[in-house]
Amino acid sequence: MHRFFIPSGHIDDHQVVITGSIAHQIRNVLRMEAGQQIIVLDNQGWEYEVVLAHLERGQVIGKIESKRPSPNEPHTQLTLYQSLMKRDKFEWVLQKATEIGVSSIIPVVSQRTLVQTADLKANKQERWQRILTEAAEQSHRGRVPQLMPPLKFSEAITQCPNYQLGLIAWENGGVDIKTAVATTVLPETIALFIGPEGGYDPSEIQLAQQHGVTPITLGPRILRAETAALIAPALILHELERNYVIT
Repeated sequence: MHRFFIPSGHIDDHQVVITGSIAHQIRNVLRMEAGQQIIVLDNQGWEYEVVLAHLERGQVIGKIESKRPSPNEPHTQLTLYQSLMKRDKFEWVLQKATEIGVSSIIPVVSQRTLVQTADLKANKQERWQRILTEAAEQSHRGRVPQLMPPLKFSEAITQCPNYQLGLIAWENGGVDIKTAVATTVLPETIALFIGPEGGYDPSEIQLAQQHGVTPITLGPRILRAETAALIAPALILHELERNYVIT
């Protein structure tokens, strides 16, 4: 069944009103008809089973058949502080991190990033948001990860006290993920820092530790930045969800 995120203001107790590009997709691309069913998501953790009632140019109206909490959101809200990389690699990380279950993504400008500006053009913001939304629909997420404005590393690291656990992947050593997450019993919020293609400068690791962030290792082999950006959150969420089920 096709899934679509729409603004919560377009959903009431009985019906949904779909407009814009999503209405065009339903009516003109997918060529759906009245009587067919879709899943509508409000990006607040609820999903609605909807029967299409009226399909007009620029607008689709559907009748709500049922409402339920989305079952696919992780218990732990993991924020990925991802150092900027080449566009295709960064966009790939956005897509796959969404599939894995990351809750929010903050682009970071660190010492060795190829891009040294924290400015994000409007067209790039829109493109990245579209990538996140499509990935969330495909992977049956109940929420689209938040995409926050880029930060300098020195600014990003000061946000760590807002999280129950802060971790930073470092190829030169650190504790393993199982040990790192065991220090806090089922943390509800985690900040995870992943460096750029050239890795972190040692001074950045030192600064992170000064702010209570724990360096972690992803094993004896050196991973590409885009690989680490997926392996680390996947292992963290797997370990936490495994423990959450047991308890």
